[in-house]
Amino acid sequence: MEQINKLTDFLKSITQEQLLDLGIAVLIILIFIILSKPLAYLIIKMFKIKEKDKLKIKNNPFFNPLRALFIWSGIYIGVLIINPPKTILDICKKVLDIAIICIVANGLINFVDPKKGIVKKLRNNSMPDGNKTVANFTSKILKYVIYIGAGLLILAVFGINPSSLIAGLGVGSAVVALAAQDFVKSLISGLSIMSERPFLVGDWIQVGTDEGEVIEISFRSTKIKTSDNTIVTIQNSVFTNSNVVNWSRMKQRRYLLNIKLPLETNTDKLEKIQNRIKFVLNNTEGVDKETIQVHFNTIQLDGINFIIYMYTDIIDYVGYLAFRERVNEQILKVLESENVKIAYPGQNVYVHHVEDDKEIVKENNK
Repeated sequence: MEQINKLTDFLKSITQEQLLDLGIAVLIILIFIILSKPLAYLIIKMFKIKEKDKLKIKNNPFFNPLRALFIWSGIYIGVLIINPPKTILDICKKVLDIAIICIVANGLINFVDPKKGIVKKLRNNSMPDGNKTVANFTSKILKYVIYIGAGLLILAVFGINPSSLIAGLGVGSAVVALAAQDFVKSLISGLSIMSERPFLVGDWIQVGTDEGEVIEISFRSTKIKTSDNTIVTIQNSVFTNSNVVNWSRMKQRRYLLNIKLPLETNTDKLEKIQNRIKFVLNNTEGVDKETIQVHFNTIQLDGINFIIYMYTDIIDYVGYLAFRERVNEQILKVLESENVKIAYPGQNVYVHHVEDDKEIVKENNK
């Protein structure tokens, strides 16, 4: 409140000469605002001499931060020309320092952003296989470091010593460590996932009862999108204590089908069905022709067992489901065309009539 009152008194005591200074200050601020864009463009162009595309220069991670830096510098120079009281000048100085810290931090964050800056170049040049998970994870780590560094510098602007603050936090370090135990476990597990890379973004994995496509890997957790479009968030520590099945790492998927035909199906019909199924599979897209196995397997009480076994190059889970459905329909069509129905579990009950036995005995006595 005292500073506001000082500011009010200062405005009331403004003279004609000071009004002229105020006009000059506003003019300087406007000049800096107008020149901020071409000046930022010129500075980046100095480091990008061979770059001819103006749009790429304007999309540079440091273009907007440089513009903001020029604007804030113009404001500060304008304040100096007005020559306000020392307390107000100190406030403006702190605001400028904080603005510079935020502007530089913003430029560095843009620089390490996965979609632009140095990380984008690494993704395009050193990762042609499309594996972007490590780059994204590294970008997140660098961003957190920049945020923490900027926060400590802002504290320093207000006269707070970051080292003493950290030392003060050390008093309750044991309590904090216990409270953050799960977080540390998940963080270490996240780093392990990044180093060992058991799965990447885009892979289809199964962890316990959860199965789906990996859509995000962060410090603490991994998000997967299941087949019914629900998002499941799994703590990274779970992966160290569970078996992870990465279906995307398979080169082929196996197709296995057991069907039972009625016991009364004759051998000629069985052989014909077997040959027709082989023919259909050999002409089905996605089937590895060398792995096709169609065999009359066993005879059981409720039917004749047929086993159909093969591999497919279709790895994607949704695509595999569509492939399996297509093959099943073709097999059913073969059975329907041969007028053979699939046997189902059942039991035949034979009833013995005692009266029939008595009639037979009477006939023998005659």
